Amino acid sequence: MKGATQQFTGVQILRFAAAMLVVVMHITQAISMHISGTGPSHYWANGSAGVDIFFVISGFVMAMSTASLPLGGPARPSLLNAAWVFMRRRLIRIAPLYWFYTLLKVALLLAMPALAARSSVEPGHLAASLLFIPAMSPWGLVQPTLPVGWTLNFEMLFYAVFAVAIALGAPRIRFCLAAFALVFLGSFLFPDPVALNFYAQTIVFEFILGVCIAHAFLRYRHASPLVGLAVMAAGAIFMFAPDWGHTADRFATWGCGAALVVLGAVWMEPWTLRAPLASRLSFLGDASYSIYLSHTFVVPAGVMALKRLGVQDSLAIVLAVGLAVVVAGCLSYVWLERPMTTFFKRAFSGAPKLSYQNPGK
Repeated sequence: MKGATQQFTGVQILRFAAAMLVVVMHITQAISMHISGTGPSHYWANGSAGVDIFFVISGFVMAMSTASLPLGGPARPSLLNAAWVFMRRRLIRIAPLYWFYTLLKVALLLAMPALAARSSVEPGHLAASLLFIPAMSPWGLVQPTLPVGWTLNFEMLFYAVFAVAIALGAPRIRFCLAAFALVFLGSFLFPDPVALNFYAQTIVFEFILGVCIAHAFLRYRHASPLVGLAVMAAGAIFMFAPDWGHTADRFATWGCGAALVVLGAVWMEPWTLRAPLASRLSFLGDASYSIYLSHTFVVPAGVMALKRLGVQDSLAIVLAVGLAVVVAGCLSYVWLERPMTTFFKRAFSGAPKLSYQNPGK
């Protein structure tokens, strides 16, 4: 299909914006802890909505990149190979850089034990973290050794379910809905397993919203970029204007708002391609994964450095540290992520290639 090979510059730019939302949230948290003294609970929590945008984008990209694969029929044996290649590509894309930054944190904790006041290393928990298995941490939360990796545990669940749907030639949306519903049923019947209860959160259905957007894009008439702009604006307002609070369901608030934002970005693609800085901003989207993982090191170091320099203005700190995060993330992408991805692709290139392209990594 034509849409299966299309590159979505707007989605890539949106990926960068989502990463920066999370970054700003963590900067404000570091400011409240180290400068203003108001404590770790006083920060811009809405920045966490960047994760919801990530999840919707992930579902959209996975559906678009596999749109040419058939559903069942005589091609089913080839679908088993397609599912394996899909999962292998996802692991190559996600795991090496995550392992690098996880082990970097372990090295820092071992070299500077004073950091262990907020986190520590336990072999069993570290192994679970590296294998993307949700587990109780030594500090009492269901988090991996690199805490931002909690989102990757959800990503891996989605990839695994999606890969099984490919292998079975099953309709993607219905299969994912059924699989996630079973997870919720399992958590109700078996409340003790940590991993099962971790996965039983409505946020998992945000991936399916992204899959639905891809299916709608491939099968129905596209709206105009102007409508896309209106939809994106409506989604952003819905996400950030109300004070949803901690009791609101994340899927119904940030998740649905994120879906509108991503849908608007897809419809705005004709305008985005003509934007003067589109290609450069798209590069920042490429670097968004490196930005997301590396910022957990840059943010606290940057805030503490500015504190020692006597900088107290919160806006100045957000801007300076945010810029440092972008630079560090881009360097990580060019010097670490891209070479590692290329190396592992070459190392595991023996399997036949699939007949589709990825529209946005």
